[in-house]
Amino acid sequence: MSSIRIFTALMLVILVRGTVAAQEPWTLTGCISYAFENNIRLKQQSLSVDVAKNNLDQSKIKLLPSLNSGMSESFRFGRSVDPLTYQFTTENSTGASVYASADMDLFKGLQNWNTIRRNQIDLKKNLTDLDKAKNDLALNIARLYLQILFNEELHDITVQQLNITRQQVDRTRILVDAGSLPKGDYLEIQAQMANEELNEVNSRNQLTMSYLDLAQLLDLKSPENFRVQRPTFESIKVMDNLGTADEVYQSAILTLPQVKSAELDLQSLEKDLLITRGRLSPSLSMSSSYGTGYSDRLKDFQTGKTMVLKDQLDFTSQTSLGFSLSIPIFNGWSTRTSIKNARISVTNGKYQLELVRNQLLKEIQQAFADASASLERFKATTKSVSALEEAFRYAEQKFNVGILTSLDYNVAKNNLTKARSELLQAKYNYIFNTRILDFYRGIPIDLK
Repeated sequence: MSSIRIFTALMLVILVRGTVAAQEPWTLTGCISYAFENNIRLKQQSLSVDVAKNNLDQSKIKLLPSLNSGMSESFRFGRSVDPLTYQFTTENSTGASVYASADMDLFKGLQNWNTIRRNQIDLKKNLTDLDKAKNDLALNIARLYLQILFNEELHDITVQQLNITRQQVDRTRILVDAGSLPKGDYLEIQAQMANEELNEVNSRNQLTMSYLDLAQLLDLKSPENFRVQRPTFESIKVMDNLGTADEVYQSAILTLPQVKSAELDLQSLEKDLLITRGRLSPSLSMSSSYGTGYSDRLKDFQTGKTMVLKDQLDFTSQTSLGFSLSIPIFNGWSTRTSIKNARISVTNGKYQLELVRNQLLKEIQQAFADASASLERFKATTKSVSALEEAFRYAEQKFNVGILTSLDYNVAKNNLTKARSELLQAKYNYIFNTRILDFYRGIPIDLK
């Protein structure tokens, strides 16, 4: 009985620990790692890598000779020709044969070797495409993660402002009861509180939706208890110099997988052109075969009886070795047309590589402009909030002693709330845009 109690207690401890662990907040790194392991699209992209590996292995194995073997048994009735004796017979007979053959390409315009090189390039391209898919997923996760942090702080601001207004409602009621303020001020502050209660509900709903967006991107089955860890951002410093867009671009073309993928695609197309050209070359192949058989009509020349199986297998065995040379002369210009199309594909691959580089440059220029604008906005809103906080403290002191109307107090309070919201938005825009620039520089996405 005691062992059952101990087992039950241990199971409860495990369940409690599991529940606590499940409710721990997620870091950005944890979200990205979880997505890399569980995202369906990444798994599908990984399958493309597996297919490319199989194609590469198959192209290497194709260099080896092909080997085939088989056996057959026949029953002949009536007049027929014995396949071993080549004699006509009218009697029923039986026979069997065994064979093995091998074929090997000795020269085929280097098509097989170029196919191996192309498949090696295709494998690298699929790996880089997988890296690009991971980068795109990580960027989306970072964007939604920062949106949650923004909505959480925005909700905190609305709650703080609502609590301040509730305190002012109580103070205003006391002043109105004492005759220091007209009743209209009390009604105005109540209306302000009702408006801020609505703002709090709206901001809470926005926070809930942002959590749902990230949970759905992660494909979480139960997003109800999903929470993220809020970084302090203490190590984040406002940089006066973000560098130059050209500097970021030079780093990006060396590190980002989409550029490498376009380069590998061009190399693959160039190998396709070599493979197609190889079809114009003569091809030389070698073949070898071995065969033997048995027939109940094959007689021993000395005894006149049916030759025993062992002797027949040795007597009827045959081995051959042959070479075949094929020279293409005219095939309706199909090969030359294929070469022309392959050259067009190579040219298109060069255009595609140039297009990817140009698109990357435009994205970096836009990201650099966004980061610079968010930096200036962050600096400006920081000064604005500092000034409006001082103005609100002064307005609050005047309102508490009854020398400022509730209308003027609400104006000062709303201005401060708006400025804090703008500062919050500028802060997260700056964080996200600088992380985008770091990403283009090849620095992993993180919020530390």
